[in-house]
Amino acid sequence: MLSYQHAFHAGNHADILKHLTLTGVLTSLNKKDKPYTYFDTHSASGLYDLMDNRAEKTGEAAQGIMRLMSSFQSELSGSHPLLSAYFALIRQYTSKSLYPGSPEIGRLLLRPSDYMILSELHPQEIENLRRNMIKSPFCQTACSQIQIHARNGFEMLKALTPPKTKRGAVLIDPSYEEASDYLDVAETICAVNKKWSNGIIMLWYPLLAHRESEINQMLNDIQSSARSVNPNIEICDLRLEVAAKDSHQEMSLKEYQQSEKNPPRLYGSGMLVLNAPWHLKEEVSKEIEYIKEMLFVI
Repeated sequence: MLSYQHAFHAGNHADILKHLTLTGVLTSLNKKDKPYTYFDTHSASGLYDLMDNRAEKTGEAAQGIMRLMSSFQSELSGSHPLLSAYFALIRQYTSKSLYPGSPEIGRLLLRPSDYMILSELHPQEIENLRRNMIKSPFCQTACSQIQIHARNGFEMLKALTPPKTKRGAVLIDPSYEEASDYLDVAETICAVNKKWSNGIIMLWYPLLAHRESEINQMLNDIQSSARSVNPNIEICDLRLEVAAKDSHQEMSLKEYQQSEKNPPRLYGSGMLVLNAPWHLKEEVSKEIEYIKEMLFVI
C-alpha cells in the first residue's frame, strides 16, 4: 500500500525521537575525517509545510516540535547538547513554518566527502523529494552527493550495501501499514548487517498495542541475528512513550481528525540502533526524559 503521507504527521513526537537520534549518529560519524554514506530507505518528501492543511488537521506538529521548541530555554543548552544541536539544525525551518524530514537533516550534516542515498516509492512523494533535494531553502549540499531511487527501500538497501565508503549509517522507517512490514524489516536488517557488519543501522518503529507481538518478534529477531554476527555489538533500544499502553485506540486517520480530543493512534515509538556510537544511548535517553516532562506525557 502507498496511502501513507507523512505531511499529516511531520514534526510529531515520533519525528522528534527519530531525528534526535539521527542527529546524534551523523554528528558522531562527522567526528572522523573519513567519508561515509547515509542511506534513507523511506524518504518521503524530505521537507514539510506546517501550514499545510494536512498538518493543521492533525495538529501533531503544534503539539510536538513547536511546543517543545517554545518551551526550551537557551540556558539549558549546556545541559542538553544533543537537543540543542537538533534544534540548531531545524530552527531555520520552523521559523518559516517548515519542518525538515530525515533526508533534509541528513543533507544538513553531510560534508563534501560524504554521500546520501534516498529511496521512495510513493509517486507524489518522490516528485516532491526530487524537487526539494534540487533546491533547499537552507542547504547547499551538491546534488552530485545525493542519489534518489524510485525503488523499494528494502531492495535498495540490500543491493547497495556495503557502500564504497565502508563507513556509514542507514535509517529505516516504513509506514508499517502492512503486517508484512515487520517481517520485511527484520529480514532486511539481518541480511544487511551480515554483509556490512560495521554499518550503523537505525530502525524507527511504532508502539502499537495491537501489534505488540509483531514488534517484539521483529526486535528479537534483529538483535539475535546481530549478536550472532558480533557478540559484542553495541545495540540500544530507545523509546519515547507519550501515553499509557492501554490508552491507545486503533482508528482511521479520518476518525482521528474528527475527534475533539485526538486520542493517541499509537502510544509512542522507538529507535533500535545497531552499532550505536559511544554514549548515544545515554545522550538520547537523557533528552527523552526532558521531552516527556516538557510535553506533559505519561
